[in-house]
Amino acid sequence: MLTSIIATHNDGWGGAPGPWFLIFPLFWLAVLAIGVWWFRRRGGGPWHREPSAQSVLAERYASGDISADEYRERLGVLREDNR
Repeated sequence: MLTSIIATHNDGWGGAPGPWFLIFPLFWLAVLAIGVWWFRRRGGGPWHREPSAQSVLAERYASGDISADEYRERLGVLREDNR
């Protein structure tokens, strides 16, 4: 029955749609996939930022790479640069 409906249906475009009707959904799927790929390649968006100089300094102090005096001195320099 479905075959007879499709065969007798004439929409002015020559009958039943060919396989090309998938072009538009596939096009938008490709655009979406390229957008996701590009977004991920750039680093994941605005919430993915490089660590600040102060946080790197704090990590170095916490791991024992620098002394407390050196930490305070460098932190003071960083805070002066931000003004």
